[in-house]
Amino acid sequence: MSGRVALILAAPDDLSSEVVGRELARRGCPVVEASAADLALARWFHAPDDVAGTTVVLPDGRVLDDAAIGVVLNRLAGPDLPQFAHAPAVDRDYAMAEFSALLASWLNSLGALVVNPVGGENTWAPALHPLGWHAVALQCGLAVGDFVVASTVRGGACAGLDRVGGSAWPRGSDVAGWYRSPLGGAPLTWVWVFGDDCGAGVDESLAAGCRAFVRALGLHHAALGFVPGNTRNSGGPRLVEVETRPPLDDAAVAGRCADWLASLVLASEEGTS
Repeated sequence: MSGRVALILAAPDDLSSEVVGRELARRGCPVVEASAADLALARWFHAPDDVAGTTVVLPDGRVLDDAAIGVVLNRLAGPDLPQFAHAPAVDRDYAMAEFSALLASWLNSLGALVVNPVGGENTWAPALHPLGWHAVALQCGLAVGDFVVASTVRGGACAGLDRVGGSAWPRGSDVAGWYRSPLGGAPLTWVWVFGDDCGAGVDESLAAGCRAFVRALGLHHAALGFVPGNTRNSGGPRLVEVETRPPLDDAAVAGRCADWLASLVLASEEGTS
């Protein structure tokens, strides 16, 4: 490989990025890792409409140049602005909004593939709420778990159900939401999707649905959790979990991810040769 790098954006304590980074290095792919704080403290020259593109000088002096980036693995889960730690809340909120806009503009202007891209109303959460991905999964031919939409929690209307897609509500409040039956002891079977690769041993019809579903969400990678089916869907697996930043520290999963990312870096180099 030439000088093009795999850029991994992740929190400093993200074990998955460390493992995938080591696997990439073993494959001869240069790796640069940066956190949200690194990007916030960096010096930027951002010109998305300019031929020169964007240059980011990280706090330790490393330089990120658009032309040198072959692929981006984005595992950032939220902003980190150390320079505003003691600022008034209104200033912090403004700075976070500006930083999020800058980050989204940069990543969306890159010629390299960003896994996964930022977008939607929340820069840090590219996946849909369960109400959304449930419908998308059905359109892609995937059976889904049994979900209900409850209009009230009063009178024990949601007793025995688990809430999905939101934090716990205040005690005594009356909050409508999206619920499902507890998974109980049913083991989840995970399918990790890396581009078109769904892994060995996955039924092709299921793999086709998984690939279509991930693409329909505007993503390139996700982990999909299934439970065994029931008589209603003839025993086929039912999708109950969608993770857009799943753990990748398992050796086999990290290896698959590194193979895929390295192939994307190589493809980006061949495209300019």
